[in-house]
Amino acid sequence: MAPDNPTTKRIRTPLPKWLANRPRDHRGYPITYVTAIRPDGLPDFTELDGARRLECIRDELCGLCGDPLRYWRAVIGGPSVIRLRLTLDPPMHVECATFAATDRSAGCPFLLNTGTARYSKPAVPETSERPSRMFLATTRSHQLERDGSDVLARCATFKNVWEIQDGRLIALPENIS
Repeated sequence: MAPDNPTTKRIRTPLPKWLANRPRDHRGYPITYVTAIRPDGLPDFTELDGARRLECIRDELCGLCGDPLRYWRAVIGGPSVIRLRLTLDPPMHVECATFAATDRSAGCPFLLNTGTARYSKPAVPETSERPSRMFLATTRSHQLERDGSDVLARCATFKNVWEIQDGRLIALPENIS
């Protein structure tokens, strides 16, 4: 029996319960709720769907699966997202965010591979380059904050912060935010 290729492995990778109902692209990656869909119907993982992003932040829906968030939620971002507790990306279920940051088969290539392109509209106030360090943080709540014509998620104080390193979450000291 021949070994699985990466696409076959991705398709067979079990997804967390909230992500399990999301469609997958031809490579087996789950298509997140806020992923932009091009006119030809294919997902564009480098773009966010602005209306869905707003809906998630405003209505407290997970940016990855689109289901309602629970009390604890997670955000992922670079150092300035952690420092300012402000992100362009909607918060996520902790389980969805952990999967995206750690699953080597079907997780987020941007988080797992340092050379992967980021959104064409970078997370505020990050640059368009992938930060050299990425983090996953948990918080109990967030609020919609306006920045001109754009909306962001302003997070409450973080309870826990982990650095994402090579598909692993490395706990950081308390009181980082």
